[in-house]
Amino acid sequence: MTGFSLSRTLAVAERDLRRFRRNSTLLVPMVLMPIIYLVILGKSMGGDLHGLPVAVVVQDRGAAAVEVANRLVTMAESRDLFRLAGEPDPKTAVDRLRAGHYKGVVVIPPGFSEHYSRGEPALLGVVVDNTDNTSSAVIERELRGALLPGVTRLRGASTPPAFPGIEVERVDVYGHKDFMQYLVPGVIALALFFVAMLAGGIILVDDRAKGIHEGYFVTPLSALDLVLGLTLSASTLAMIIGTVVLVASITIARLPLIGGIRTILLSETCILLLALGLILFIFTLMARVSNPLTPRALFGILNVVTFFPSGALYPTESYPAWLNTVSMIFPMRYAVHALRNLLLKGVGVTSVASDFLVMASFAGVMLVLASTLFKRTL
Repeated sequence: MTGFSLSRTLAVAERDLRRFRRNSTLLVPMVLMPIIYLVILGKSMGGDLHGLPVAVVVQDRGAAAVEVANRLVTMAESRDLFRLAGEPDPKTAVDRLRAGHYKGVVVIPPGFSEHYSRGEPALLGVVVDNTDNTSSAVIERELRGALLPGVTRLRGASTPPAFPGIEVERVDVYGHKDFMQYLVPGVIALALFFVAMLAGGIILVDDRAKGIHEGYFVTPLSALDLVLGLTLSASTLAMIIGTVVLVASITIARLPLIGGIRTILLSETCILLLALGLILFIFTLMARVSNPLTPRALFGILNVVTFFPSGALYPTESYPAWLNTVSMIFPMRYAVHALRNLLLKGVGVTSVASDFLVMASFAGVMLVLASTLFKRTL
């Protein structure tokens, strides 16, 4: 039959709209997704940093040194930009920076006030954790903006204005790191999320809708047996994909392996823990879902809720309190933090042990929930 008929067209449209009516719950993600993207992305990207942990080492007790220290305190109290802590010497401060306690170290060296009062360059050392390019750039910029005008009133009105003043000298504790290297941990975490969503969500529900899972019902398999078996299968796939992405990312980003084979082994451990947590989390959500459209509809929402607040793209110090709470619930934040420390800093197991513990605990909780909720009946 050829030609156009308005009545036939309307009949087709009405029939198709009835299908959406039967699946009205799927309309909710369609409405929520752009709103959630707006809220999460708007609050997790490009916000003002606050509460950056910065150590201050004062090795000079002159008037200029005291004034600089007072300005740092003022910046911390008035703008909540820094969270200051005193350290006895530069070595201790830098060691604690390498351990992840600080984002930067400000060193006021001996003779600082004397050089300043004579109109000579007064060097102010700023050591930054440059594996976080955003935070290190903010620390340097804010210090230059606050201190480069100089503590002019200490020189007196008769002092010529052409004196060099304070010079902020930045030191990158990890050498040069570019933004692509900063993104590597996030890329690995995102790849594992895709595997979890595919194996733990889409394929699982598709198999259930096709009746493949019905064969399990005539066996003595428990819900825990099923969950563990499916998790083992999905985790094997995740480890293969994660390892390929890890190697490819290291090669493309030209990332030096500071810790050698230890870094690789710890990174693989991190990948395994994150994969287990994400897969079991998706299993828990899909434990009683039978509509194949549901995991596809939730894909975007789960991606933005777990990935973007993880600190993969922008420092968590910019997040409001509620978004930090959301971020701390999911294991991706801890995986990104651990992988960044491992791949960019070459740290040992003690520096990432707390991240590993949180991810393992999350996976354990999700295993209990998934095996409890898993649908073993038609």
